[in-house]
Amino acid sequence: MNDLAVGPFDDLPLRDRRRPPAPQPPRRKLGWLAAYRGMRTNPITTWGERVYQESIIADRGLMGPVVIVNRPDAIRHVFLDNAQNYPKDALQLAKLGPALGRGLLTSERDEWRLQRRTVAPLFQPSSVAAYFPVMVEAVAALLARWETAAAAGTVLDAAREMTALTYDIISRTVFSSEIETGADAMSAAITTFFDTHGRINLWDLIKLPEWLPHPASWRVRPATRVFRREVQRLLERRRARQAAGEPVPNDLVTLLAAARDPETGAALSEETIHDSLVTFIAAGHETTANALGWTLFLLSEYPWAFDRMAQEVDAVLAGRMPTIDDLGRLNVVRMTLEEAMRLYPPVPFLSREAAGPDRIDGIEIAPGTLIIVAPWLVHRHRLLWQEPDLFEPERFAPERRSKISRFAYLPFGLGSRVCIGAGFAMQEALVALAMIVQRFRPLLLPGAYVQPVARITLRPVRGLPMRMERRR
Repeated sequence: MNDLAVGPFDDLPLRDRRRPPAPQPPRRKLGWLAAYRGMRTNPITTWGERVYQESIIADRGLMGPVVIVNRPDAIRHVFLDNAQNYPKDALQLAKLGPALGRGLLTSERDEWRLQRRTVAPLFQPSSVAAYFPVMVEAVAALLARWETAAAAGTVLDAAREMTALTYDIISRTVFSSEIETGADAMSAAITTFFDTHGRINLWDLIKLPEWLPHPASWRVRPATRVFRREVQRLLERRRARQAAGEPVPNDLVTLLAAARDPETGAALSEETIHDSLVTFIAAGHETTANALGWTLFLLSEYPWAFDRMAQEVDAVLAGRMPTIDDLGRLNVVRMTLEEAMRLYPPVPFLSREAAGPDRIDGIEIAPGTLIIVAPWLVHRHRLLWQEPDLFEPERFAPERRSKISRFAYLPFGLGSRVCIGAGFAMQEALVALAMIVQRFRPLLLPGAYVQPVARITLRPVRGLPMRMERRR
């Protein structure tokens, strides 16, 4: 089952065998109490060596029967071939629901299909290409601010900086620059939400009724109010402009308001529009920000990788601003980004719940079984990748990339529910990295503690304190 596309690397001129920071798998199976503590503090610390070596594992976890699927053809079965039998599980919906309601990430079947069709025009290749100049402007604004910070020797949190950048980009593009809540306030609200509802707690294990309040639901309310109030203001301003006969942009707000059910002709409910907007505001930039932050971290840790990227950027851009035609020539930038997303997948866990009986790779699946397909595991699996714990951008060199199984590399999910903004995210990430490397070298603060922590998305536990050293 070894994927020959990702190795061997003996022919490479540069070999760096330092392992990027990641939890070491426990040597023995954790007891119930240790497993609960690990799940609550950082779920990726609970996976033993066995799950990195076996294709499929059936077990009984803290929340009942669970099957961990690492084999690409079995992953395809769950997310594509028999996807109708594997809707999103109750725990996932319970974690996301308080913030996102029944938006694109949490809705199912007809409700999901209608929302996806409605927003699809914003993420078609032609639309994404049209956003390119706006993305360049947003990155240029960030770098202008960094010039001042670099001159003063100011330490920046690269994770927070990337969140501010991707938030600015999504505000300028699909929201026509009409979002009022600042990046710091929105980032703080998202962090609060992830640190509370993103944890597994006792209430999740004993499966209390959803209507019964518990401490996490109380603590998360200030954060969800930030999301909801921003959406309410956005809708009120847009409707006031429409009532006054003023022109409105053909953006996400307009598309959702104009959407109609193809069978009944009914408009989306007020609640659905609200939830969809909250989903894009609160979650539409988070994963790309994480991918960018982890890439900058790796460039700081591996100077040879930065030098290779800088050499390519300098050759392709020759000191000018990037154009959309440049993206296809930024192979090293793309390789490094994709390897960063392999080591630090923006969403470390995907899960589904069996609606009916099934059979996967010889294992009987009973209704209600939790199915886990974890990019964190799949991307580091010993049967799928050569030396998976090492940082090797060459895995994604053009001649190797095409041979990697679509179901062994899952940075944007997969199947019909693959991230609708994958093309958007790749474009903005490539633009951002090229422009950053063109002018700055990221340098992690000496002694900084960096470890990934899973809170719905994969974040650095204490941020990424860096200085940005000017190149020119």
